[in-house]
Amino acid sequence: MREQDFAFAARLANTMDWNMALEDFEFLKFLEPEGCFVLYESSKKVGIATCISYGALGWFGNLVVKEEYRKKGAGSTLVTHAIDYLHTKGVKTIGLYAYPRLLDFYSNLGFRSDEDLSVLYAQTLSSFKFESLPKIERHNFQSITKLDSQCFGGDRKRLLESIILKPTNLSYFVSEGKEDLGYVASTIYESMAWIGPLICKESRPDIAILLLKAVISKMEGKSVYAVVPKKNCCLIDCFSKFGFKETFFVSRMFLGENLSKNCIYLPESLERG
Repeated sequence: MREQDFAFAARLANTMDWNMALEDFEFLKFLEPEGCFVLYESSKKVGIATCISYGALGWFGNLVVKEEYRKKGAGSTLVTHAIDYLHTKGVKTIGLYAYPRLLDFYSNLGFRSDEDLSVLYAQTLSSFKFESLPKIERHNFQSITKLDSQCFGGDRKRLLESIILKPTNLSYFVSEGKEDLGYVASTIYESMAWIGPLICKESRPDIAILLLKAVISKMEGKSVYAVVPKKNCCLIDCFSKFGFKETFFVSRMFLGENLSKNCIYLPESLERG
């Protein structure tokens, strides 16, 4: 994918109601310059795919093919190309979030289902007061990325730096002594926000709730999205109390061994893991 392909990619993605902009693909190219692809038939653009490498773990993101080219091998060609690319980057395991209708498609390519996650949405959040938590600053950013890598299974430093250290976004952490127990970040737009990533020690759901409430308390008037594992009842209940409802669900799938460790988590996004 080249810069001149961003407009095509955004238009094609938005046929799926993904609400993507040119800047989204610009960001993906920044994170993984050679990991965004356009499929051609002769000189005609017919599909796109994106992926990103985090060391031993890679993530497959957007996959869209023009409707008239679906079920003709275009999608599997793009996925296979992305898998081959990630393997050249040293990736051992590849993850993705799949819509239910695509589970068989990805299963046929070797991916195996891990768990289901709810995509949650709150139209307009109300204000409430909550205790402030320490913000993640550059001086403690390194320890946060270490915690993230231990739980996620890959090195997301470049991605996290672009989110956590951006002044307009939110990020908080909780520690005891010299040990970081969890952190949360949220990307803030003009009228909406996305909560994630969140990483927390599995034994401390109380910390995960503190982190979640800390960011939600700063989002008055915004429409907000988040993705949460269905099995994590404490987070599901917390979101529900603030008016979040499930819009759809996805399944996390892996090609190779699941490298993520037991922890409480919210994804950074569906396309980047």
